[in-house]
Amino acid sequence: MQIGQVAVVGAGTMGASIAVALIGGGLKVLLKETEQAYMDKGMSNIDRFLAGKVKKGLLTEAEAAEQRALIEPVLDYDRFADVDFVIEAAPESVEIKRQIFEELDQWCHVEAILATNTSSLPISQIANFTRRADKVVGMHFFNPAHIMKLVEVIPGLETSHDTVKSTLELAAHLGKLGVRVEECASFLVNRLLGRYMNESLFVLQDGLLSVEAIDQAVKDYVMPIGPLALRDMNGADIGLNVARFNFQEYGERFAVPEVLPKMVANNWLGVKSLTGFYAYDQTTRKATGVNPKLEALLSTIREGQGKSKKNDQSFDVEQLFLPMINEAFLVMQERVCQPEDLDPALMAGLGMRSGPLAIASQIGLGDCLKHLESKFATDGERFRPAPLLKRFVFAGRTAVI
Repeated sequence: MQIGQVAVVGAGTMGASIAVALIGGGLKVLLKETEQAYMDKGMSNIDRFLAGKVKKGLLTEAEAAEQRALIEPVLDYDRFADVDFVIEAAPESVEIKRQIFEELDQWCHVEAILATNTSSLPISQIANFTRRADKVVGMHFFNPAHIMKLVEVIPGLETSHDTVKSTLELAAHLGKLGVRVEECASFLVNRLLGRYMNESLFVLQDGLLSVEAIDQAVKDYVMPIGPLALRDMNGADIGLNVARFNFQEYGERFAVPEVLPKMVANNWLGVKSLTGFYAYDQTTRKATGVNPKLEALLSTIREGQGKSKKNDQSFDVEQLFLPMINEAFLVMQERVCQPEDLDPALMAGLGMRSGPLAIASQIGLGDCLKHLESKFATDGERFRPAPLLKRFVFAGRTAVI
């Protein structure tokens, strides 16, 4: 499909970032908002993103101005009859997306592809809001979209091969790694990330390591940022919503650590409330140290569970990644993505220096299974070994790919 005119619906932080990614590929963009105030804020963010590229030497002032001129801000759908490809970047609400997709279905020409940037909502449900389910697809960018390389492309039940192909081609045109992911809750990267993020909270809650020790251990091991610093950055309230959604969809292995809802109840949301796992300076919004009230909360949780602080100095950082590795085998078992796409997707989406399958091969698949079986005996469903991992070990496999 030849894509000439693209539209982005929603000029929030994510929509503005997607628009910058599109104009970086030389595409003309209609940027749609509902009110001028929201549009002004979105355009201000676009100017900030472009200024950042200039500052880093990625663009000249003239190139940035040339790219910005490719954006046409609009407050209605009058121009959408000319659009070939739409990316919806509205809040994660089924009702909001229903309204948008019903309107897009009316205004866009019959061959236009309608993509949603949802990070978790069912593509098939969103597609059913239109009369062109074959033209509706998930196109999940990672924040910030103009910098992060991964785009998950998720077909719904009725999405056509041509729609998927065109979406993958658009991602490639933008210099992104487009990975086809079959429809499931939280898709690929956020599904695996959720297991690792939850495990970091259980390790903290159980008193195995401190906040700073957890974050430092994973940075030394394979991650660009610690899980608790990341949770503060993204917001504990958002993290709780995602954790509850995954628990609802997948069951006990996605059990929500008790500390998370208690932090939200205390309004310890992270950077945006200046208190989370860390405390933050009001002016610079940089961490000044660990939240001094956190340990008292953790002690209360441990007392309620009949546990004492362990401070196990022999803790192995690999424990934090075992649930992610196990989920990776479940994902392969369900054929959510091609096995060769899994590690590149996690590395592009999360900045990991090695993906979970490479880590599993490094540990040894037999040892991974042995550790999971041991933890399953003591900690239950979070560590129930994936049947596919067992099959790999029984077959004598030493590596995944």
